[in-house]
Amino acid sequence: MKGFLNAISMFLIMASAVAQQGEIRGTVVDNNNEPIPGVNVTVLGTKIGVQTNFEGLFEIKDVPNGSQEIKLSYIGFKTKNLLITVPSKNLKVVMYEGNELLQEVQVTGRNNQFSRKKTAYVSKLPLKDLENSQVYTTVTSELLDSQVVTNIDDALNNATGISKLWEATGRAPGEGTGYFASRGFATQPQLVDGMPGFTLSAVDPSYIERIEVVKGPSATLFGSTATSLGGLINVVTKKPYEGFGGSVSYTTGSFGTHRVSADINTPLAGKKGPYFRLNASYLTQDSFQDAGFRKTFFVAPSISYRVNNKLNFSFGLEYARTQQTNPSMLFLRKGIPLLAKNPEELNIDPSKSYTSNDIYLTSPTFNTRTIIDYKISDEWTSQSIFASSYSEANGFYQYNVDGGALAILQLNSLLTNPNLQSLSPIITPLVQPMLTEAGGLLQTDAFTRIFDKRDANASNYNFQQNFIGDFKIGELRNRLVVGLDFVSRSQHTRIQNGNPVITTTSNFPQLLGFFADPQSVLPSIPSNFVPALNATGQQVAGGFNALPYFDAFINAQGNVLNTSFTPGATYSPSAERLEQVFNQVPQVSSRTNSKTYAVYVSDVLNVTKDLTLNLGLRLDHFDQNGNENDPNDDYTKTTLSPKIGVVYQAIPNKLSVFSNYQTGFINVDPAINNDGSVTTFQPVRANQFEGGVKTNLFNGKLDLGASYYHITANDQTVTDPTSALIIDRIDLAETVSKGLEFEINANPFKGLNIRASYSYNDTKVTDATSIIGDRHVDELLNRRPEESGPSTIYNLWADYKFQQGTFLKNIGFGAGFNGASEHHTINNAITGQFTLPSYTVFNASAYYDAEKIRVGLKVNNLTDEVYYKGWSTINAQASRAFLGTLTYKF
Repeated sequence: MKGFLNAISMFLIMASAVAQQGEIRGTVVDNNNEPIPGVNVTVLGTKIGVQTNFEGLFEIKDVPNGSQEIKLSYIGFKTKNLLITVPSKNLKVVMYEGNELLQEVQVTGRNNQFSRKKTAYVSKLPLKDLENSQVYTTVTSELLDSQVVTNIDDALNNATGISKLWEATGRAPGEGTGYFASRGFATQPQLVDGMPGFTLSAVDPSYIERIEVVKGPSATLFGSTATSLGGLINVVTKKPYEGFGGSVSYTTGSFGTHRVSADINTPLAGKKGPYFRLNASYLTQDSFQDAGFRKTFFVAPSISYRVNNKLNFSFGLEYARTQQTNPSMLFLRKGIPLLAKNPEELNIDPSKSYTSNDIYLTSPTFNTRTIIDYKISDEWTSQSIFASSYSEANGFYQYNVDGGALAILQLNSLLTNPNLQSLSPIITPLVQPMLTEAGGLLQTDAFTRIFDKRDANASNYNFQQNFIGDFKIGELRNRLVVGLDFVSRSQHTRIQNGNPVITTTSNFPQLLGFFADPQSVLPSIPSNFVPALNATGQQVAGGFNALPYFDAFINAQGNVLNTSFTPGATYSPSAERLEQVFNQVPQVSSRTNSKTYAVYVSDVLNVTKDLTLNLGLRLDHFDQNGNENDPNDDYTKTTLSPKIGVVYQAIPNKLSVFSNYQTGFINVDPAINNDGSVTTFQPVRANQFEGGVKTNLFNGKLDLGASYYHITANDQTVTDPTSALIIDRIDLAETVSKGLEFEINANPFKGLNIRASYSYNDTKVTDATSIIGDRHVDELLNRRPEESGPSTIYNLWADYKFQQGTFLKNIGFGAGFNGASEHHTINNAITGQFTLPSYTVFNASAYYDAEKIRVGLKVNNLTDEVYYKGWSTINAQASRAFLGTLTYKF
């Protein structure tokens, strides 16, 4: 009986506890009564939270009855706290737009992990993808975690229509990131949180909330500060959030990979903030080749403080220091015909680096951003942003160039000079063997290993003031941004680039000795002829001493060739030897600076509830001071960039049909020629017409995007295909790029996330008229530019995590591939075509992800595919690699 009474008592206690649990149901809308999907709704003091569905609805169960405080937060909207009484079943919350500041990481419920279709950066307005005429692709932090990504280059393999051209090298301040092809044009990742930043290759993935790749020319909002004709790449960083939390992680694997990272978030002064977040990492990694390494230290503290419901303040900085060897890139010959037409004919050994760990560059960078976001009224917000960037490049930089022996052929002028014909019996026996040897090197693929020594720094300062409004004129809703943009850039370069050694090799000492004292060899030479011979010798010596220093000729298999120009050459270069050489080379110092002043306006106008116009205009004024010591390269330019887009939601909140016309430009600095003259270039301009569809179906479980674009670029500056030793630039009247892009992000059922994309691009030089030199560059006409990358790019990644209630709960698997069609890394009528073959690279991962611990394993290049990328180069890519990671979450 006593046991029965105890059971009854326990049942009553449990029933009473259940009875004290209530629920919260409601709708979240904006100030125009439009539902907002994906809003994070949390019950403060608990870990209970959900997200609103595509109709803005949410439901939270098992909440203790009585007074509770809930918090609502969403990208591009003011965070809102509400005191409510539970149960509450008909709650309606209005949120007002503002800057993206706080990120709530405790909320669960966003099932489509690979889709992030709302941003405050792409249009400088918080727009849903379905109402934005701009096309962009997003790589989320969840996707990076699934793939155990350790660098930004690998992360961008997931972006639609993006293919790497060049490796990240740190070769110059602000230019150390990799180059990527997008819609037929080269671009770099140079934006952090919508503002310019330096050498983003050092940004650790643990710091990345998402990567946004904005497609097409985007000058109306971003100018030419950090964009290209094909698009721009913006890294969105993780922001501080309410509460304490974070993680520490360790990753190790193939090629000596060791990476330690930490992400720590904490309030600084109690529950109401300010909030502080620290991201830090240290990476060491060797090359998959026989030499090469990279070491990167990265730290990024940030603070966000919501002073009150009107004022938000945030500050962030990134400091990185990277030390690395130059990744192996084999530059193909220019100005003369190729011998091999593909890697197989070249018989290249992809395991060879052509370098040693003694030769490296050090690239420290320092970026800051301060954002003050003030809600003037329910309709207007002021956003003030100050950003600065500082970067250095110090050390030895290495090139491997096919056809470098062409420089020796300059000696042929001594044999053809009519004033020296009488001395042919003396000069020819000295010159001809060198010409023959150089000609022999040109008959084989002999890569000249070239070095220079760099010491440079650059600074950027950027101030931006935006006024963002959301208001109605009559029945027409306007979301307007009016902005002012000021950018100041300066660079100080101290470079050593010369060859004091070449004239001490082969027959140069005897040849130059004759010109210095001709009468000692041939006493019959008239004395009045001696000064002219002395001058000729000095001219020859000066010309060859001005060449870049090279220490070896190496074939594609990594074998050092025995030549009289590089006596004692070895495969592994020595920093000690290079220091001895460059101590004899004078340092050339130059300072450059420029300023850009801009004003822009962009309006999203709701003509009807479902029909939206995107209108924009930007005016840029460039003040180029150029080299401070040379007034010839000073100039000013003014450029206007319009934009218009149309979006019609054929099925509201589910399917949009869109089109856009947008413009872009790249400001090109003038070139100082050897004779002191200045060649100026028109800004490269582009116009894009685009149309397509966007969908968000089944409550956000299926996002589809498809578009067709047509870009016309005018006055594009490229390398003259006829130039061999000295790189000359020309401008092409017209280049046309057109293509298709498809992207899918799907969550068919709980636990499964899929991302896939396919792109096809057709870029062609349609008018090869060049104002520079007043000629037709027929060598490029109707050809695909080398920077355009592969015409076809594709990728897929699928991730499945077993759900609660199964014995495999917390275990997940990922698998996918990325690939591209063949690519002509050299493509002109003089040199010919060098074709990098098509490839498909398979990758796979497995992980255990619990509340406190995550363990992940990854195999990159599962089938050990041998493949290459490049832009006038051959860049071997990494072989099969295994990675493991352990994360502790707190």
